[in-house]
Amino acid sequence: MNLLFKRDQKSGTLFSLVPLRIGNSVIFNLHAELELDDEEKELVKLYRLAQVPLVISDPIDDLRQAFRPALLLGLVSFVVLWLITPTGFMSSSSLALLVVLVMTVVYFRTLREQIIVSDLTEGGRTFYCESIVLLIQKEAYLERVCEYLRQVLESAKHWDDRERIAIQPLKKAEAKQAVLKGSLLGV
Repeated sequence: MNLLFKRDQKSGTLFSLVPLRIGNSVIFNLHAELELDDEEKELVKLYRLAQVPLVISDPIDDLRQAFRPALLLGLVSFVVLWLITPTGFMSSSSLALLVVLVMTVVYFRTLREQIIVSDLTEGGRTFYCESIVLLIQKEAYLERVCEYLRQVLESAKHWDDRERIAIQPLKKAEAKQAVLKGSLLGV
């Protein structure tokens, strides 16, 4: 398994649609892709891990984060359409609503924090970072997540094995404490 990073930056633009930015600012892009060997691909397929989340986020928070810039674009498009379209308020509001819905989906897919295995294995995913420090932190975070996935795949190789684990008896006082702890935990 290899984790591939490609770093890029965009700067000097007055306006950026994804992510929504107004004014001159640098946006750092980090494209992360996971390269699996044939055995790892087979394990992902066998255990249906492609749609398993590596990082879980709150979809409501992700949706809120996506809705805010989409709403701003919808309001701007409403005003522009209302001023230049002779058909009036209803058609302008309908088109603006369409802009809000479409851009919410675009922003949700682009800015969501949840990372699914297939995001990284099927062409990779681009993450937008507002500073180089955040880019470096995202790289380190993705390395830890992929190390975790690597260990899951290694464990998957042996899931059908039988394993013997010897449980050693404790001393009398320790055994009593273990029993009391277990009964308090509901074991």
